[in-house]
Amino acid sequence: MRKRFLSVAGVMGSGKTTAARFLARELDYTLVEENFADNAFLPRFYKDMKRWAFHSQTFFLMEKMNQLLSIAPQSVQDTPIYQDVYSYAQAQHILGNIDDAEWKLYVKIFTSLEEHIPVPDAIIFLDVTVDEVIRRIKARDRSFEKKIPHSYIGLLDKLLRDWVQINKKIRIIQIPTDALNLVNNKKDQHMFMELVKNNLAMLQ
Repeated sequence: MRKRFLSVAGVMGSGKTTAARFLARELDYTLVEENFADNAFLPRFYKDMKRWAFHSQTFFLMEKMNQLLSIAPQSVQDTPIYQDVYSYAQAQHILGNIDDAEWKLYVKIFTSLEEHIPVPDAIIFLDVTVDEVIRRIKARDRSFEKKIPHSYIGLLDKLLRDWVQINKKIRIIQIPTDALNLVNNKKDQHMFMELVKNNLAMLQ
């Protein structure tokens, strides 16, 4: 199979990290994970969202830009940069945590650098319902996630789906995953892998 640059998209709790790690292992690709640990603004954001949303989202944007500028051609990325921009950051703008001037600057930074970064050969979109995401979040019992309103998860999901609908330049491999257990179910893992491989085989 030809070496490709893949990215895994999906709302929080959809299993992006699990899927990206599984694909990287099965395809023998380099795994590119999100860097939360170095974001000094993230703890501040959770304490004062209006004060630190722009800083936190801009950190993630620049961090991902730097990752993409040095990414290997055979890589699996956990969360495409387009989801950062059009779901996570845009949600903060809609909620009022990023004001209009900050949003305009954020988008200007992204668009000015976008032409210099590689575009994924395909984005694997984990299509999962909000109800299932909420069930999974409850099951993994992370303390900080308990405070996240269900309406916020719904907003992230809507914005991501809106972008998937209007995207014209990147192949989207949309896989329903409500009933898939990619953590430890071998049958589900095999089914998922076959769906991905079959779709990648159709790419030019």
